[in-house]
Amino acid sequence: MLSTLQVILPAAIIVAAGYIAGKRVMDASGIKALSDLVFFLFLPCLLFRSMATAKFDASDAALLATYFGATMVWFFAMALFCRHQWNESMPGAIVLGLTAVFSNTVQLGIPIQKLAYGDAGLKLQLSIIALHSLIIITTATIWLEVWKARQTPGERGLAKNILHVVKTSIIHPVILPIIVGLLWSFANWPLPTWFDQPLGFLASAAGPIMLVLMGAQLSKMQLVAHLRAAITFTVIKNFLHPLLVFAACWAVGLSPLYTAVAVTCAALPTGVNAFLFAQRYRTNEDTVTAATALSSIASLVSLTIALALLPKP
Repeated sequence: MLSTLQVILPAAIIVAAGYIAGKRVMDASGIKALSDLVFFLFLPCLLFRSMATAKFDASDAALLATYFGATMVWFFAMALFCRHQWNESMPGAIVLGLTAVFSNTVQLGIPIQKLAYGDAGLKLQLSIIALHSLIIITTATIWLEVWKARQTPGERGLAKNILHVVKTSIIHPVILPIIVGLLWSFANWPLPTWFDQPLGFLASAAGPIMLVLMGAQLSKMQLVAHLRAAITFTVIKNFLHPLLVFAACWAVGLSPLYTAVAVTCAALPTGVNAFLFAQRYRTNEDTVTAATALSSIASLVSLTIALALLPKP
C-alpha cells in the first residue's frame, strides 16, 4: 500500500492546490477558460505525441482484445443503464458510462505496473495506453455526436446530416490528434527534435493542469450532494470493472502476466479525461468530479486487493 500511496499522494497534492486556487483566484468563467485551453491545446498535444510514438506489438493482441472487449461491454451497459433506469439524458448517460471505464492509465498505471510486474508489465501497460483514448473516447464522442445530430433531423438532409456527424466526430480536438498520431506511427516517421521538444513540453502540462482543474471544480460544488453518486461509481469503476475484466481474461485463457496487467489496469481509478469530457459537453460535471476524486482515494484499496490476490507471473 505504501508504494501505491507514494504514487497517488502527488496527484492529491495537485488537486488540493487546484482547490485552493478555485477558492482564491479562479471563478467559474476562469475554470471554463482553462478547461477550454486544456481541451484545445495541451490535451491534443498529449494525445498526438502518445499515438505518434506508440509501437504496437502483434503478440499483445490477445490482451488488448480481451481488455477492451470487456471494457467496452461495460461502457455500453453502464451508459444504457443510466439512460433507462436513472432517466439520464443521453449525453449524461454517455459521460457516466465513460466514468465507469476510463482508467488513469498513465499517471497511476505506469508506475504501478512497473512496480508490480517490472519491464514486462510496463510494456503491456504501454500497449493499453496506446489504444485507451483511441477506443474509449472516440467511441463516446461519436456516439454523443450522432445522438446530437439525430435530435435535429429536419435542419439537414440525410447526406448533410451524415457529413455533419463525420465532421464533428473526426474534426475534434480529441479524436483528430489521435487519428493523425496513429497514422504517423504506422508511417514509422520520427518526430524531429525541433517539433518534439515543444510538443513534449505542452503534452507534459496536460496531466497537472487537468488535476488543477479537478480541484478548482471541487471548490465550486457541494461534494456531499454528490456523495452517493460518487460512491456508486467508485464501486462500479474500482471493483466491478476489474472483476469483469478478470472474468474475460479467465474465459479466454490469458497468461498470468496478461491477466495481472489487465485486471490491475481496470482497478485503477477513473482518469481525469472523463472529467474533461464532462466539462466539454457541460453535463454531469459535478458528479464526475466527485466520482473521480473518490475513486482516486479508493484505489488505495482496489489496487492493494488486486495486487494481493492476483498470482505473481
